[in-house]
Amino acid sequence: MGAAVSILVLLSISVLFIRIASVALRATGLADTSARFQALSAFTGTGFTTSEAETVVNYPIRRKIVSTLMVLGNLGLVSVFATLAASFVHTDAEVSAVLRQLAWLLGGLGILWFLMLNKTADRILCVLIERLLSQVTFLGKRNFHRLLQVGNGYSICEHTIKSEMLDNDGKISNAFFDRLELTPLSVHTAAGEHHVYAEFGDSLVVGDAIVAYGADHSHELFAEKE
Repeated sequence: MGAAVSILVLLSISVLFIRIASVALRATGLADTSARFQALSAFTGTGFTTSEAETVVNYPIRRKIVSTLMVLGNLGLVSVFATLAASFVHTDAEVSAVLRQLAWLLGGLGILWFLMLNKTADRILCVLIERLLSQVTFLGKRNFHRLLQVGNGYSICEHTIKSEMLDNDGKISNAFFDRLELTPLSVHTAAGEHHVYAEFGDSLVVGDAIVAYGADHSHELFAEKE
């Protein structure tokens, strides 16, 4: 029983690490489904060669999160296998002892699996993790999302349009971006549509998101106006 409990504790901690990492990745602007998959891939060391991984490795903060998760994953999996092997060695090959270990292990795995698939439990866990990360890290405190790091000190980021950015005519002028030395690229409307900025810039409204290229400090200045 003791070995089975140890394995379940290690697996529970592993699941917790994966959820913390996925929430942290989501806080950097990664989609929830992508964040979950990339966190699981990094922890297990499988499937991380997909083209989607470029959105992680090209972003310094995401890269640090994933690198930490890879190290924890290797340590965690090694510990689980070592504990599993030791548990059966200590049973002295007694059939009844082996069956008891398996029963405890399978029962615990069933409960853990249920909690992982339970949407309510998952939602509560994510909320708690988000609150913790917002208190002890800067994740979630930025008003913009960095989509891609381009060279040293330059990046492509997404900003949400606020009323303070619009002029008296309800538009955002090119001079606004010129002052910040940012190049607007595209627009994601609040309705979910995607447009090239040059064709849609005059139709921006509050709540739309604009993707722009420029120096990191320019994005910070833009965010101060959000």
